[in-house]
Amino acid sequence: MYADIQKGRPGCRPVDAAPMAKLMKVWARYFPEETELQVPADDPRARLVGDLVKVLELEERAKLLPRVEDDGVVFFLPIDFQQLKNLCGGTNLLDALRENPKEALLCMGVAVHLVKCSGNGLQLSDVDKVNIRLYNHTETIIALKNLKAAYIKKLVTVRGTVVKVSTVKPLVLALEFKCMKCATVIRRVFSDGKFSPPVSCIIQGCKGRTFTPLRSTAKLIDFQKIRIQELSSAENREEGRVPRTIECELIEDLVDCCIPGEVVTVAGIVKVLNNHMDVGGGKSKSRNQGLYYLYLEAISVRNSKAHVVSENSDASSTDILATGSFSFETFTDKDLKFITEYNSEHGADVFRQILHSFCPSIYGHELVKAGITLALFGAVQKHSMDQNKVPIRGDIHVIIVGDPGLGKSQLLKAAASVSPRGIYVCGNTTTNAGLTVAVVKDSMTNDYAFEAG
Repeated sequence: MYADIQKGRPGCRPVDAAPMAKLMKVWARYFPEETELQVPADDPRARLVGDLVKVLELEERAKLLPRVEDDGVVFFLPIDFQQLKNLCGGTNLLDALRENPKEALLCMGVAVHLVKCSGNGLQLSDVDKVNIRLYNHTETIIALKNLKAAYIKKLVTVRGTVVKVSTVKPLVLALEFKCMKCATVIRRVFSDGKFSPPVSCIIQGCKGRTFTPLRSTAKLIDFQKIRIQELSSAENREEGRVPRTIECELIEDLVDCCIPGEVVTVAGIVKVLNNHMDVGGGKSKSRNQGLYYLYLEAISVRNSKAHVVSENSDASSTDILATGSFSFETFTDKDLKFITEYNSEHGADVFRQILHSFCPSIYGHELVKAGITLALFGAVQKHSMDQNKVPIRGDIHVIIVGDPGLGKSQLLKAAASVSPRGIYVCGNTTTNAGLTVAVVKDSMTNDYAFEAG
């Protein structure tokens, strides 16, 4: 908890009465598990919100608040960490992100909520909630092999290939129950989506233990799970080992932001979940209830390969979509200059230059390189209006036959590294089913999904 960090610092005074009244109107939307009607004015979270509101009400409002987007259901603000560090350097936000990132981001959302409503003349009830989507947090980048128990409840950033995507399902965050004996309505908040109905009635003297859920009062959000696999690079390659994977949970505006095969950068909070439900019943179930596995609660997902952002990056200088993908306008002046000079120097002989650039460690074999290059580019799929005709595929298969030692495997590895969704598979250790597809059942959701082989 970052409350201890703020002790003894200047400016740790109670929040004024007027901002406190506005704060109480939106506090339950960000911290629904707290049943207290009043938040102490000296609460460290309330002080942090007050400091952030003062910062956002300065000239930075014109740069930051217009980036708040609305997907029709929820508001969200994608923000660069480098910009946030320069903006909120005088507050305790950076310390809070290190100690308790979930509460820090919620406090940031409360501050943006208050400032956006006051600046645009909106009522606090017009905006349900503002989610902060923090990206480019280079200080927390970590490899999957180093993700251990020490990072639980910490903010990390991982990169990998999406190998599995589940269907989007509704997740219940809160629900009201009605006591069958005294008709008292009890509201329950489900932390992390764990369903926990009331055990006994809260009314003094009532011994009712049977409750009926009022389904019309349920608060639902979109929920999706993805699995990412670590990238295989020449520096971190470990022969003879299965690549590591980790589950990521996406909610609200983050769902359907990626598909299997894409390389993504996920910033999220490390959490743990008891896996006793994955183990068979009987005595083994009770014996393994102390085992947990790690997963990520995603904060932002970026659909891009390695993209370097300078420390002085500004929100107005980048074209970042809600999911973090980039448009073609993100090419630098150096890239455009290279494209212009390359076109003027080689002209129409571009294909030969591409062949020479493809796997330059293997000399010659231009015909083989040409076939692999054409397979990488593919073609346009030909559709026919006649239903009796078979559509012609635009993608072709390539088979390379030759003596040992000619570099066939090196050419295929080069093709896999060039392809944005390519992966090199050796046939000696892979079955026919593994090269195609497999139907797997998620033990947590009991849902069937297709997983790439």
